[in-house]
Amino acid sequence: MTLPLVAAVVTGLQVGAALVASEMVVAEVGAGRLGFLRYTIALAILVPVAMLSVGPPITRRDLLPVALIGMGQFGVLVALLNVAVLHTGSPRVALVFATLPIATMLVGLRIGEGRVSALELGSILLSVAGVALLLAGDALTGRMTGPDWIGVGCAALATLTGAVCSSLYRPYLQRCGVARVSVVAMSASLLPLGLIGLFETPGVAIADWSVRTLALVGFVGVSSGIGFLLWLYALRHLPAAIVTAFLGLSPVTAVLLSVVFVGAVPTPALLLAMAMVIGGLAVTAFARRPERPRRVGSGGGSTPVDPGPPPG
Repeated sequence: MTLPLVAAVVTGLQVGAALVASEMVVAEVGAGRLGFLRYTIALAILVPVAMLSVGPPITRRDLLPVALIGMGQFGVLVALLNVAVLHTGSPRVALVFATLPIATMLVGLRIGEGRVSALELGSILLSVAGVALLLAGDALTGRMTGPDWIGVGCAALATLTGAVCSSLYRPYLQRCGVARVSVVAMSASLLPLGLIGLFETPGVAIADWSVRTLALVGFVGVSSGIGFLLWLYALRHLPAAIVTAFLGLSPVTAVLLSVVFVGAVPTPALLLAMAMVIGGLAVTAFARRPERPRRVGSGGGSTPVDPGPPPG
């Protein structure tokens, strides 16, 4: 396995692990406060990378739209995911969120960015059927309670938010590069996350946090920063469709870690749905043709189009 593939695999594992860690501390820390701390720590890793990156700076004209998209991508999205794992299990949340590459592709179709082949359409239907099977199976057996539906709904809204924001990022990424755009966007997300933290029900005071809580919050933040860097490395060497498809590893990771650390018991519906979603994502990734580099600016050079920052 090549290093770019390893980076893509680790990113998929990181998303699942971060969801499980968030589930274990979100009730104690709070959804908004956890998101604020997560990206504050991640920024400490990403800012030096952005300062060392080459390319044109972000113009004043682009600052506001990038900041607004960042509030959605890193602020609203992560807050919704934290609320989701507060109400339902992280494996279920990870499974819904693993459809992000497909949701992004569908949003791209709505804004005229491409077409879907018959094989890709089949993979979309397979993944959607997997999520529907999980929800229907758990609902019929009485495992889906009211809070579970709230959690699944928040996970679906987070997925849609990520898809829309990733599509809107494209022109700014072409002009200014991934590192600088992402640091500005992530910094802007601290505002809504901080406001949520102020108005949400107070959790345990930071001074009273256990060593376990401090370690898990630190893990979520550090892993997000490192995972972002690995995501960028993979995108430089592999087609974006293949890289994003490895998000299908997140529900697998969430299930395994939840069984070990949370005491969860995976249901047959969850295992079957997980296989269907991962299968659909794999078909989507390997059926799509790599995008050709597009020319940017008036010079003779060309740069590859980047699909946007990772989901978090």
